Amino acid sequence: MTSGYRTKPRVADAGGDPIVQMSRPGRWPSIDAPRFVALARHSDPPFRDERVLGLAFAGHPRMFPIGLLDTYEVVNGSEEGTSYVVARCALTDLTAAFDRQISGRTLTFENSGALWRDMLVLRDRETGSYWTPSTGEAIAGPMAGSRLTPIPAPVTTADSWEQLQPSTVCLETGDLTAVPLRLRLYAASPWQGVSGERTDLGPFKPKDPVFFVREGDEALAFTAEEIRRRGRVESGLGGRAIVVEWDAGLRAPRAWEPVAAARREIPVVPIYWFALKRHFRTVRTL
Repeated sequence: MTSGYRTKPRVADAGGDPIVQMSRPGRWPSIDAPRFVALARHSDPPFRDERVLGLAFAGHPRMFPIGLLDTYEVVNGSEEGTSYVVARCALTDLTAAFDRQISGRTLTFENSGALWRDMLVLRDRETGSYWTPSTGEAIAGPMAGSRLTPIPAPVTTADSWEQLQPSTVCLETGDLTAVPLRLRLYAASPWQGVSGERTDLGPFKPKDPVFFVREGDEALAFTAEEIRRRGRVESGLGGRAIVVEWDAGLRAPRAWEPVAAARREIPVVPIYWFALKRHFRTVRTL
């Protein structure tokens, strides 16, 4: 599955790998003014076991069905004084959220139509810089080297998020919320993106879904089952102590950094194993 990858134009080089322009910027739609409705009024509420990304802002929880994010891979929104972007890359199974305010300005993101290391590349409309959602870093353009602040946003099932956040509202676009069949087939296939590159280094299989927490270019990887079985894992990352716990209500792992008598939540991000190995210089496992 190459999709003409090797013949497409190269936008720039980042970290020794090309940013490949697969289609023109803006061809794939993004959402700049997301609309949310109660699940009871949703045109196609997700099934209870469908995966969703959850965001909670001071009592205003939001649900983003993964199936909708597969159609609209970039969502720019604002809530309770925070301007955020949600990015979804089905090729790598990454779903992440970031604060899109940086250096005193608010950026608006779109799907650039490019891939880098088989992952979606974001492009901000204000400066034309290219960003990877694996780390939130600008990898080319005027803001190269800048990094967005990640926002904790658990990926769980619709029923788990609704039970934890009964007042949640759900992203509404009028489209079906189920993951498209072609992407379900991709998920079940041996394909590792579209570049033709292969990653076969253990301890996981290339398409195994894992989670990671990161510090700079270092990532700690684990599966949901590892954390569910252990309940709690204490580790270190980039010189700081972290705790990864199983959240029985969410049925998903969450991570924290102990800070004095309190604790600060750290984003836990889903991704395929092959993509994690391509995007971080150092990857540790449990």
